Amino acid sequence: MELRAIILGAGGSTGVPAVGMGWGACDPKNPKNRRSRPSILVEDKNTRLLIDTSPDLREQLIRHNIERLNGILMTHGHADHLHGIDDIRGINRAMDAPIDLYADTATHNDIKTRFAYVLEPLDAMPENMPPFYYKPVLMPHIIAPGMDLQIGSIPIQVMDQDHGRTKTLGFRFGDIAYNTDVKELPESSFDVLDGIRTWIVGAPVMHPNHPTHIHLEGALEWIERVQPERAIITHLGLGIDFETIQKGLPDRVELAYDGMIIEA
Repeated sequence: MELRAIILGAGGSTGVPAVGMGWGACDPKNPKNRRSRPSILVEDKNTRLLIDTSPDLREQLIRHNIERLNGILMTHGHADHLHGIDDIRGINRAMDAPIDLYADTATHNDIKTRFAYVLEPLDAMPENMPPFYYKPVLMPHIIAPGMDLQIGSIPIQVMDQDHGRTKTLGFRFGDIAYNTDVKELPESSFDVLDGIRTWIVGAPVMHPNHPTHIHLEGALEWIERVQPERAIITHLGLGIDFETIQKGLPDRVELAYDGMIIEA
């Protein structure tokens, strides 16, 4: 297997449909408009990485038969990217091992505040009883923009992102890059994106005045600058109907949908 990404969740913070708001502009008859909250999987034949732990993670893991991970990387600590973290205990059980967690200092502190138990070891079990993963057990590693790391067979470059009121992380995995929850990209991150073949970009809204996210036209301007062979727009909100918006996009640009498989 060559490097590939799976869009586990193509939606934004509310998903589509959204509680109290329904489908918005999205046609409920098109299954590509039904969107769970944001997570992606990046894998090759040797290594499998999860990016973010969506509140819909349980269903995503079951749907794609994901029972092992070589690591989890966090873009940031907002609820739509973090609050499914308890479901990782099922992966711990299947692997019978802790899992490495990679996050920046701010996200690490968010996890310690809200989910401290996932960073603690298992309690001692009675004698002659094997360990039982009744909770997630994650081994924290602090990462920061500008770092290069290798998890298994997948190289990773960490990018800086401005999310309006906070900072987030983007990642380049060889020929695939993932930048979501971003309002502005610094020049250092555009440098990392140089020569990228497949770029997954979060752009949840159509209007340009969102305080924390780039809008669709802004993302298209970035894509024109970076010139990837293929671009995928994800983190899609209630105002982005799949068929309507896809028809107006340039040839090499596509909207994401839950379960989309992207080969590098």
